Amino acid sequence: MKLWITPTGDKWICDECQKDFEKEIAEEGWRIAFEENNDAMLRCVVCKHGDVEIFD
Repeated sequence: MKLWITPTGDKWICDECQKDFEKEIAEEGWRIAFEENNDAMLRCVVCKHGDVEIFD
């Protein structure tokens, strides 16, 4: 999961969904604020899944 700084606001995006945004990242010059933050509470803005799975 990475926090991307975009022209429309900051977005947490997982590595899987990031592949879908490669064109926008290059064209709009998105920058990474934080890389690989493995916080169980964070969710991807696209798929709503987290990077860390919590098992009961």
